[in-house]
Amino acid sequence: MDTAIVKKELDGTAWALIQSAAPLMHRSRLFGVANEEQAVAIMVKGYELGLGMSASFELIQVVEGKPTLIPRGALALAYQSGLIERLKITEIKDQSGAPYGCTVEGKRKGGMEYSITYTMDDARRADLVRTKSGWEKYPANMLKWRAIGFWIDTVLPDVQGGMKRADEMGAMVDEKGDIIDGSVSSFVEPEKVIVPAPTIEELTNKFGVLKLEEGLNGLFNGSLPSTEEDMFVLRDYLEAL
Repeated sequence: MDTAIVKKELDGTAWALIQSAAPLMHRSRLFGVANEEQAVAIMVKGYELGLGMSASFELIQVVEGKPTLIPRGALALAYQSGLIERLKITEIKDQSGAPYGCTVEGKRKGGMEYSITYTMDDARRADLVRTKSGWEKYPANMLKWRAIGFWIDTVLPDVQGGMKRADEMGAMVDEKGDIIDGSVSSFVEPEKVIVPAPTIEELTNKFGVLKLEEGLNGLFNGSLPSTEEDMFVLRDYLEAL
């Protein structure tokens, strides 16, 4: 199936870059990640979807311990793919003027045409409408983005990289398709096991002198790593060669 989204396989160079950037992304506190592992997961998924590093943090968030696409991210990837020929979104209100449903209809270029309507009755049957939930507080937003998400699942399943959306995992979303602050379940950072950094002697014994030199030239211009963090980056790079 032809698609404009470039699905990139993670290579050794990209993996080394992600491993070295993750601690910085976490320490900066600018991207809302709880730990370095979350930063790695987000950047890996973003790389596979063809996103830049900073864009990955804008469109992917960890919910319930899993990287998910925010609804705006799913729609952004769908538009970026160039595969949407037509898309129309119609909000539905009940007799009192309250949000009741949303219809999304459109067509994939050279492919299927599809229409879906998602209503509050559908949400209730799925046991989504609960006290203080997003479905009670922001029904119009939740209806619209759930309908958009289901349309993308059916018409453009290849652009999401197999990821679930944050609203499917229970996060509340606003009109723009971003997660509302405080709506994601808190993540308890697991206790870390401290692993000693590998030494040059250990890496030489494991990978050999020639491969070690190749790694030093590729990452540090032939110089020896100056920090324990750099030693881990070098080890991961050599394992990927």
